[in-house]
Amino acid sequence: MYQKVLAYFAQICAIPHGSFHTQELFHYLTKTLQNLGFVVRSDEMRNIYAKKLDSAHSKPVCCLQGHYDMVCVGGAARNQPIETYEEQVGEVRYLRARDSSLGADNGIALACMLALGEKMSNFEVLLTNDEEVGMLGAKNLQMLIESEVLLNLDSEDIHEIVLGCAGGVDISAHSHLTPSQRIYNNTFVIHSNGFVGGHSGIDIHKNIPNAIVEFAHFLIDKPVQILTLHAGEKRNSIPVGVECVVVAGENFCKYANAMFSITPTQSLQSLDEVYEREILLPIIALHSGVYEIESSTKSVVDSLNLSCARLQNGVLELDLFARANDDTKLERMQRRVQTLLEAFGLRVGFSDFYNAWKRNISDDDEILSMLTKLYEANGIVPHITQIHAGLECGILGTKLKELQKPTPTKILSIGPTIDFPHSTKERLNLESLKIFVAVLEGALQNLGARV
Repeated sequence: MYQKVLAYFAQICAIPHGSFHTQELFHYLTKTLQNLGFVVRSDEMRNIYAKKLDSAHSKPVCCLQGHYDMVCVGGAARNQPIETYEEQVGEVRYLRARDSSLGADNGIALACMLALGEKMSNFEVLLTNDEEVGMLGAKNLQMLIESEVLLNLDSEDIHEIVLGCAGGVDISAHSHLTPSQRIYNNTFVIHSNGFVGGHSGIDIHKNIPNAIVEFAHFLIDKPVQILTLHAGEKRNSIPVGVECVVVAGENFCKYANAMFSITPTQSLQSLDEVYEREILLPIIALHSGVYEIESSTKSVVDSLNLSCARLQNGVLELDLFARANDDTKLERMQRRVQTLLEAFGLRVGFSDFYNAWKRNISDDDEILSMLTKLYEANGIVPHITQIHAGLECGILGTKLKELQKPTPTKILSIGPTIDFPHSTKERLNLESLKIFVAVLEGALQNLGARV
């Protein structure tokens, strides 16, 4: 099974499938599922539902759910196939991508489903589209599942069984700046170097430097004015890249350091759109990172990520992503950010709000107990937890009720260990994948799926 999973994942990596650009992978998945004996249908959002039953069953015993878009960074963002390789770090072997995000989030889940579909029947799968850009597929789902158990396969730590997650909201801010009218002789390009990035939810507590924040602190006390700025990659990733054109004195290169390089460019005799500290001050005033830690579990309660910053043609734009494991705290975060940025003259808007997924499964639940025993049989005592990343589970639970599913659905989330998702450092722990495949196969068998 493990080798089949890797083979399917290699096929998925060969197909570009960034959010909003998933058509080719949609056709691959629907065709492959049909070839494996699934009955397949889709809705207007190109969510994919597939069911495989034998003659003795009229209803699937479990639904496996994941999403099939990915966050594209590096080569994947250039619409290139993902070239994978294995890497040994100490005792651990990883799967990596060359100059690209790997897309194990959530492509490895798709590969597991397809491999299981070769071997087993009496289960269903739900593959949602455009999850990484606001859970759009789940929010607009038009198809019911039949099972009473849904296993979401989008968690990223083999040691965890997840029963709850943060809600989130996209925040955008912009302002039209007044240009300074002056004459300059020297222009320079500043580039960021060495930032590792990461997932703005599950990695936010790791104190990973935010390239945009570090850039603002680097530049705020320098004799410089900014002409253009392009920084950050995706709303839900900790930013890595900064490219900024500035005008400054001829000795400005002396300020370069390990984090920021400075290169002279062609001199411009006059510039009519040059901006000063109003670009940097709101960035510095924002706290991008963790706001509150739950004292008993040491888990993140709410956070804010400054994701992207742009200055072009006189317009400053900031993109942020707020998360909270409590809806009230998420609403307070919105109010806090809006108040602060409006004080700096920016106009603030919100979009793609989704609620936190609250745990509703008891400690003695039979499905939870079954999964726990499978983990223990594979040498892991799982941590039952709620995470600070965004999962579709809460939205799906609400949506299934709206679609009038006749029976309640128990939702749990599991997955192999994926480090640094949404970045070129993304890596899949291969030993954890072996365990995950064994747990997943055992779970389906215990629930009544057949080989």
